[in-house]
Amino acid sequence: MTVGADHEEARPLFGLKVTNGRRWYAIDAQDWQPMKIGDRVLPGYLWIPVADDENGAWSSYWMRVDAGASSPEHQHDSTELVMVMNGVFTDDDGADFLPGQTVTYPAGSRHSSSSRVGCTVLVVAHTGSKIVS
Repeated sequence: MTVGADHEEARPLFGLKVTNGRRWYAIDAQDWQPMKIGDRVLPGYLWIPVADDENGAWSSYWMRVDAGASSPEHQHDSTELVMVMNGVFTDDDGADFLPGQTVTYPAGSRHSSSSRVGCTVLVVAHTGSKIVS
């Protein structure tokens, strides 16, 4: 996964609790870290790794987009699901996604995203993305 695997070694998460193999996570402000696609840091984008499937089927992470931030155009290597938790997540065609809504991007698709007001989303995907522009 481009987001995650290319990052530094995993660090302990303040919001993570583990009991008998069950893991649950509550967002803790101390856990946000700069988000990268490959070696490129995305200004205004932060992430927190949540969980990876032990068989490699998927990975998940929280992503925060600061107000006014926008990503470069990137291509998805696998299907990606984004669930908006708060704020407004905007796609490059101007479509706004609101809290409780999900959007999926198919493998091979390209887009950029932004948020006028900021947002927090949960992302689930098999692999990451790569910058195409």
